[in-house]
Amino acid sequence: MMSSKSHFVALLLIIFLIVNVQSTRIMDDSSDCVFKGPCQRRSDCYERCGLKPPSRAALCQPMGLQGRVCCCL
Repeated sequence: MMSSKSHFVALLLIIFLIVNVQSTRIMDDSSDCVFKGPCQRRSDCYERCGLKPPSRAALCQPMGLQGRVCCCL
């Protein structure tokens, strides 16, 4: 009985830590992105970011209700 209680407490502690780390990431407003306008795919962002393909420093990422936006790293 005692081992099942300790396993339960350990599980709760692990869940608490995971939730806490995730919420910290969500609240972190700092971003390495410089947003440069709308896009449909990554290739749309190369010119906006001033990069040549196949650079990985340009992303086309979802931005809420605004649709997809170029993120230049």
